[in-house]
Order: sequence, then structure tokens, then C-alpha cells
Amino acid sequence: MKKLHIGCGYDLKEWYINQDSINLPNVDMVFDLEKFPYPFEDNSLDEIYSAHVLEHMDDLGKVMEEFTRICKPGAEIKVIVPYFSNPWTRADYTHKRGFTTWTFHYFHPDFFYNHNAKIHTIKYRIHFLWNRKVFMKSAPINRIPDFFINLFPRFYERFFAYILPSAEIHYLLKVAK
Repeated sequence: MKKLHIGCGYDLKEWYINQDSINLPNVDMVFDLEKFPYPFEDNSLDEIYSAHVLEHMDDLGKVMEEFTRICKPGAEIKVIVPYFSNPWTRADYTHKRGFTTWTFHYFHPDFFYNHNAKIHTIKYRIHFLWNRKVFMKSAPINRIPDFFINLFPRFYERFFAYILPSAEIHYLLKVAK
């Protein structure tokens, strides 16, 4: 399996091609995610992993189109990003956006936006506190608030997200070609 870890920084993952825009020690590939096309052939990746990178992109639609191009049909895209109500989402001036439970639904093949990104949202999980070390699972300190938030996540998002803001959201996406 060919896997890509975008924006890895110093968090290198075994069995992944570790990419960053900065030439750091042990980074496998250095390229700018906002310069297209990426240096991969069409349908060449089985998985993309991204932790706290996509909130920095100027054109998320173009990035998702490029992910669709370089991924094989059915490839997984694992994403960790700041939740929209997190105060730090707007405090970091390099962040272009926060993310909600609906964000990646705009890339569904049947959605009315005209783009070449074809992504299905398989599942998502909101995390009350930072939880970037384990994808989709709650850290021990998060288990109770995460349980209640994710019982009815859209209800939480609509009525309580600004009262008790969560830190981040994890998505499991699938390329639909």
C-alpha cells in the first residue's frame, strides 16, 4: 500500500511517504500543497493522512480535487482539523477556516457544486480536547465529553458548540471515482 502523510513536520509516520513544505530532517518529499499538480501519478495512492494541515489551505476545493486525482478509487483520506467553535481556530492567523460536521459533504459526488473532488464522508468524530495522537479514538480525558457530543453531533453543533467549544474534528473520507 502506498500512503502519504501530508504536512508531517517532525511527526514522521512509518510506512508513509512523509511530505512537508519545509525541508526538515527525514522528510521524504518536499513540495507546496498549494502548487498544482502534486508530484504523483493519477490513481497512485491508497491513503492520505493529514493532521492540522487543511485549515491552512487557501483553496480547499482545489486540494480535495488533487487528492481525488492522485488517490485510487476507494482510497481513504484521514483528516484531523480544528473544530469551528474552538477559540484557537481563529486565534492562529495562518488558519483560513474551521471545520464542521458538514464541511466535507460539499465534496460528495451528488452535491450541486461543480468540482472534480469526489469524496464520501464515511464518518466523523468531534473531540472536546486536542486528540491528534490517535485517529478517531477518544483520549482518556475526552471519553465522557466526546461520548455526549457525538451522540447527537449536529444537535451539539447547532445549539451547544459555542457554549462548550470542542477542539478538533476527525474525518474518515473515501474517494469515489
